[in-house]
Amino acid sequence: MTTIVFELYASLERLAGTREYRLEAGDAATVGDALDRLNAARPELAELVARCACASGDAIVRRTDPLPGDGRIALLPPVAGG
Repeated sequence: MTTIVFELYASLERLAGTREYRLEAGDAATVGDALDRLNAARPELAELVARCACASGDAIVRRTDPLPGDGRIALLPPVAGG
């Protein structure tokens, strides 16, 4: 079975208490499906995950994109500053 590895940064990392979170892909076919599985497994992250950009390698990916071949999705929380 395929494993999805979520790379968590900034406030997500602090809230989750870990830099990476792994879970089985199950029937997840898209990035959005994978995020749904993450939200079900870690509901305390859901509100912040909804505002995150997702990346695979050097590219931003959409929630409708297929799961990356390597199963890694970086979650990039919004940042403020100037």
